[in-house]
Amino acid sequence: MSVTPTEPNSLLDPATIAEIARVREAGVLGQSGRLLELFDFLALRSAEGRPPKEAEIALAVFGKSDVEAMRDDPVARVYIHRLRKRLDEFYMRNGTPAGVRLDIPKGDYRIVGVNPYAADPTDAGTPAAVEMVAVPARRKMSWGVIAACVAVLAIGGNIVAWSMLAGRPAGAVQRLADTGIWSEIAASNRPLLIVVGDYYMFGEYEDRVVLKRLIRDFAINNKEDLVSAQRGDPDSIETYSDVAMQYLPASAAFALADLAPLLREGRDVQVTLASELTPDRMKTNDIIYVGLLSGLGPLRDPVFSSSRFALGASYDQIVDRKSGKTYNSEAFLAAPGDQMYRDYGFFSSFEGPTGNRIAILSGSRDTAVMGVAEAVTQLDRLARVERKTPSEGDFEALFEVKGQKHVNLEAQVVASYPLDGEAIWSGERANTASYPEK
Repeated sequence: MSVTPTEPNSLLDPATIAEIARVREAGVLGQSGRLLELFDFLALRSAEGRPPKEAEIALAVFGKSDVEAMRDDPVARVYIHRLRKRLDEFYMRNGTPAGVRLDIPKGDYRIVGVNPYAADPTDAGTPAAVEMVAVPARRKMSWGVIAACVAVLAIGGNIVAWSMLAGRPAGAVQRLADTGIWSEIAASNRPLLIVVGDYYMFGEYEDRVVLKRLIRDFAINNKEDLVSAQRGDPDSIETYSDVAMQYLPASAAFALADLAPLLREGRDVQVTLASELTPDRMKTNDIIYVGLLSGLGPLRDPVFSSSRFALGASYDQIVDRKSGKTYNSEAFLAAPGDQMYRDYGFFSSFEGPTGNRIAILSGSRDTAVMGVAEAVTQLDRLARVERKTPSEGDFEALFEVKGQKHVNLEAQVVASYPLDGEAIWSGERANTASYPEK
């Protein structure tokens, strides 16, 4: 499907038409796929002055049958949400040199061109202005600086990642902070530490000169681990070497953007990699972990020592100890194609060793991390989560996240249990936690 809004009968103004072309040519929506098809369809119908209904989108873009389209199928809403986020991300990175940006108004399925500087930034559907402030290290930071810090971490880790600020109205931000899941962290005066799961990579060389590939070994998490492993295998020194590389999963950037509204201006907020988390900071800070289950680092034992969940043969397998049921992520096998798949996300919130609060937002694969982040930060979805989880105290929850081409379509709680936070730090573990080697 392609859009041609430059026809003489187009109801879009020339600046908006030009901006549609700029966004499309930038490749931010991909070179093909459902997201680009949805963008083209909305642009065409907006140019014709005929904004489509949700059922029309399900029929025209996603190939649903008439019966399926009339049901309350979330796929159109989910993709509209993802499209809004992609547009926000595009403008954060590329700006608005022509003085116009594209927007999809809330509750409406059409594309409009808006002046980003003229509207009230608290209006629904209008991106809020973001102020980036330079602040010395270990000082109180604005969320803009936190986002910048994440970008620095990403660059330092040799990956391309970015994050954007969610422009939500102040009232919605306050309501999110007042929810049972987030109220304690949001109201706390302790320093808040955002911990991002990261991975150490080392290189395999040919003739000690040519780098053949990068390797991730879950038993080797830093240069010191690599050197220690090579002591027992001297021949490997000729083949494997440190390349000073850490990387972050792309889902961390999306999840951090969803968490942005929780952080009030003026609070002492810092960012660190999981590999650099120290016991003293785990003791003195409130902590929000964002990343894959395989990147928990020193948080793995606190998370799973008293958990009713356990990791199975790999980080793609989660076992419910209580029910005996096993959940296997399908993301790795299914993601390259068009088929839908199931991924599994994990969220827990428990008291730290000194009464601080630790929240874990994680999953087997990127799709799950993004799905859980949206489920616990968007008010309508959060209400459904809270109905299926304990209303207060420490708890953990497993989410089934439906995905397609790395896009999380829907997340729902499939199991949730209360946690005994005191048992985590008592020295007597309820479970002997073990972790996959792959």
